[in-house]
Amino acid sequence: MFLIGELINCTRKKVRAAAENRDAAYIKEIAVKQAQAGASMLDVNGGIPGQEAECLAWLVRVVQEVTDLPLCLDSSDPEALRAALKLTKRPPMVNSITDERARCEALLPVVKEHKLGVIALCMSEGGTPATVEDKVSTASRLVDRLTGEGVPLESIFVDPCVLPISTGPDYGKAVVDAVGEITARYPGVHTSVGLSNVSFGVPARKLLNQVFLMLLMARGLDAAIVDPCDQQLMRNILAAEALLGRDEFCVNYLRAYREGKLEPEATQKPA
Repeated sequence: MFLIGELINCTRKKVRAAAENRDAAYIKEIAVKQAQAGASMLDVNGGIPGQEAECLAWLVRVVQEVTDLPLCLDSSDPEALRAALKLTKRPPMVNSITDERARCEALLPVVKEHKLGVIALCMSEGGTPATVEDKVSTASRLVDRLTGEGVPLESIFVDPCVLPISTGPDYGKAVVDAVGEITARYPGVHTSVGLSNVSFGVPARKLLNQVFLMLLMARGLDAAIVDPCDQQLMRNILAAEALLGRDEFCVNYLRAYREGKLEPEATQKPA
């Protein structure tokens, strides 16, 4: 499972305050924790109005001082992306392009010029699709547009756009079904979700996030933007990969067991 750590995002109050105050120690702490927890890549969002290009570049510099994980540059501003791309040490990904004409036309040249992986978010001029049919048709337009422009299929991570189940009883199932249909329609394309969106507005959010990811993995999901510091989520992923045949001979599962990573925190013996 390809896991993108979600925590360095200026929509989060503490991260925004740290970015505004140039508190590098706080940002480095979050980066290290996510890397140590098992993230494959770190999302970096510097979306402070009027400061995005400068802030994103600062975050990229700071994060790369403490980890060599690749970065997912979370911005729809092509100038902010170009500034950050000058600083990245490993090939990054862009989060995210959409089916909205202006946004697609602004970001596509950057994606093509730098041969970037890209999250293709299923949003169009009509807004965020709610049904399976609308999600899949939006995904099809995006994939066809991107591949038609020369973006390799394997560089595309289609996000069917998770909506909170607190606002619609069928929103979770719609994403699960859409992932299955997109995976079947475009063999080789990746599917990804912003996992925590599903539980917005309801209690015990981690429980919903954890179960939702298991349902998605069973339908073919192979990437997600998550909180890798959620230890139960990470244990669940190891178990699901073993059960779904993604962990041959349970190699990763057994390694995690030997390292004591499969025991819930409350039952782990003190050192």
